[in-house]
Amino acid sequence: MRYLIAFSILVFVVTGSSFGLLYDFNDARQEEDWKIFAGAGEIKDGQYILQKTDATDGIAAIGEADWTDCEVTCKGTLLEGSADNIGLVWRLLDGKTFYVFSIRMDQRVGYCGCLAGAWMNGGSPVNPQPFSTEIDREYEMKLIVKGKSFQFYVDGEDMGTWEDDQIKEGMVGLRVWNAVMAADDFEINGPGIPASAVDSQGKLASAWGEIKKL
Repeated sequence: MRYLIAFSILVFVVTGSSFGLLYDFNDARQEEDWKIFAGAGEIKDGQYILQKTDATDGIAAIGEADWTDCEVTCKGTLLEGSADNIGLVWRLLDGKTFYVFSIRMDQRVGYCGCLAGAWMNGGSPVNPQPFSTEIDREYEMKLIVKGKSFQFYVDGEDMGTWEDDQIKEGMVGLRVWNAVMAADDFEINGPGIPASAVDSQGKLASAWGEIKKL
């Protein structure tokens, strides 16, 4: 029986680490995968720091222009000096066409889109919800993209669903507006998204260590 349990653990670990991308930002080489569309981004002390430069926003993204459905989780912190918002972008085609989900300093969580530089709803967040936003507090953001439906969570709390079908596919990443963001444990899974090489051997070694104890 113990070998059956051990085999089940191993299958779970190998399978679980075979799909999706994980960026823990503990390796400076991970920075090479991120494309900057605005602002400046760098890995520092095990986190990805994204900030605006001369403009008001910063955007860094990974992936391909044909990515569609996905599930994204990321830890994000508004750092000192932030005045507006941090968040996630998806279906990003360039720095002017994308959807965005943001945690805002005006005590709201918002989501909207930008089409060729023109903001939907005048740039105001769609379905804003009351929220307690704090500097230097780490938030866990989760985004589920399925077709034209987008669902958002912060720290496990469902912040609502938004639907729009104007942008069909694109890259996924981070965005700040008049803010500085520290991001960690950025993970994305979905159709066509390759397996991550991040810490896969470490996870496998840990699994074997647990098996030997059974």
